[in-house]
Amino acid sequence: MYHFFTKKVDRRSRSAMVEFLSNHFRYHSMSSWNGVTTYANVIKIQTIGLTPSQLGKAFTLLDVDYWNDIRWPIDHFTESQGDQYTISCNGRSGGYLILNRSCRELTGHKSYCPSCGQRNFKLVESSSDLCGVCHKPRSNFDISPSRLSVYAGKNIDQHEDFHIEDWSMDALRQRVDLICAFDQACDQIRSNFIALLDEFEVVEETIYKPVQVKILKRAA
Repeated sequence: MYHFFTKKVDRRSRSAMVEFLSNHFRYHSMSSWNGVTTYANVIKIQTIGLTPSQLGKAFTLLDVDYWNDIRWPIDHFTESQGDQYTISCNGRSGGYLILNRSCRELTGHKSYCPSCGQRNFKLVESSSDLCGVCHKPRSNFDISPSRLSVYAGKNIDQHEDFHIEDWSMDALRQRVDLICAFDQACDQIRSNFIALLDEFEVVEETIYKPVQVKILKRAA
């Protein structure tokens, strides 16, 4: 994978780590009005080093929902950070990848309907406990379901003075490791997008969707 965002940082040098962290690109963690920023990378198609042919093809993808095909590095990054950090898109057109704090929390659901997927906050205690939507039997979760909560609007290291003694060498290395992992995930997303450009093309298809209408039917 070509390193576009990732940089080599000498973890033996305090000054090198401080310089890397202090000079890393930052962007708003929510909106510009609150002035809160976090580590970020720009992924606007004009800025990610595409060839002229790739750039022209990239504009044809603007009307295609391809994000789920290239976003898997975010899930890998989040898992590798113990769900304490994740990556989100920000900017008016989603042109920035930003680092966010996060946390995995239990949803509180105790049972679900295998037929329609409806969740319930009560345990199934008897066969008469049916789904309130499709009225079929519910089942208890073997593992309590959870969701990732993203702390948008919170800064990460904004105005931080990495020179102070509170930042030990080990603490600096851990922070550099985190931001380098973030940059590597952004690089992988970029590589996935370029692979999409090289391996696929946008074509138009006509898709017919069923429409529910009311009609007259002779009574029995």
